[in-house]
Amino acid sequence: MNLDELKKSMSTLDDVLAQKNIEPISFNTETCSSAQSRIAKQYRKSILNCGVLAVVFIILWLSGTGESAFPVAMKGFLGIFMAVAAIVYMVLYRSIKKIQPATSTPMRIMKQVASLRLYTLVAEIFFTVVLAVFFTIFLSNLWSLGTWTFWLVSGALLVSLIIALIMLPKKIRDFRELTAVD
Repeated sequence: MNLDELKKSMSTLDDVLAQKNIEPISFNTETCSSAQSRIAKQYRKSILNCGVLAVVFIILWLSGTGESAFPVAMKGFLGIFMAVAAIVYMVLYRSIKKIQPATSTPMRIMKQVASLRLYTLVAEIFFTVVLAVFFTIFLSNLWSLGTWTFWLVSGALLVSLIIALIMLPKKIRDFRELTAVD
């Protein structure tokens, strides 16, 4: 590329960067608020589910009763993991409640929503990896005890995975609608 082409490209870039959009960004507050309430509801459900499971598994862990299929150490791990998951969902719930689409500036809303998306994605990926490792160990334990329990638990996991995949587009839609523009 010679110097004249570079100058022309820089000039074009300067012109593009200097252009300002006259019309300001305004969010559809009704759509944003309804998406915010749906996401908050999902987080509340997750907090409740993880909290109840954490209490149940911690009680089972502390009672010390263990079978060969589901040892005490696995109950302790699952109880602590569910407690951590409930805390993470509480933090995400507080983050979604801080977003005020009617009163905040568009830049602030976009920053908050982008952060919330990132934190949610990181948390969900982390939880998925941990649960995959847990169920790999748990299912290998079940396989050694009996194949019918292995297939029963595997079937339940498959149904859970299908339900999660069905719900995924709704979650994506809700996060997109958090920044719905008029």
